[in-house]
Amino acid sequence: MTRRLPFLFLLIVAASPASADQFNIRCLTSVGLTTPLRIQLGLPSDSDGGGYVLYQGGSGPIPLKMLKVTELRRVYGGRPSEMETQLVEITPAGAAGRYVFTSQGAIIDDFRSIRKDGSLVKFVDDPDELGTGRCSWTSPGGE
Repeated sequence: MTRRLPFLFLLIVAASPASADQFNIRCLTSVGLTTPLRIQLGLPSDSDGGGYVLYQGGSGPIPLKMLKVTELRRVYGGRPSEMETQLVEITPAGAAGRYVFTSQGAIIDDFRSIRKDGSLVKFVDDPDELGTGRCSWTSPGGE
């Protein structure tokens, strides 16, 4: 029995949540750029953890860390409050770009990417990708 414990541990670790099913996936496209940028934003379904961002044509997902969530406006009548969320990219070189957006429930509004040099890129939901569960330009595995 004790010889099987390491195997059971590996089986449990391997079965840990790592699939796109545990993420709320949003496909966003930039506004106002000559060549639009497209990103896939994956936010955890069950926590206030970080998530990831994947750029079309990028080398892979970039982990995100939650900086803070602020309630901007309380909405009564059972509707979700309006929130501002701030995330930062975590790269081997340390913190990089930031993402700031407001949301009310599933509706994301005013999504901005703030690069390390301070430049700002605004994004909106990609209308061709709404409700698909993943961005069509990614592989089925989400990368």
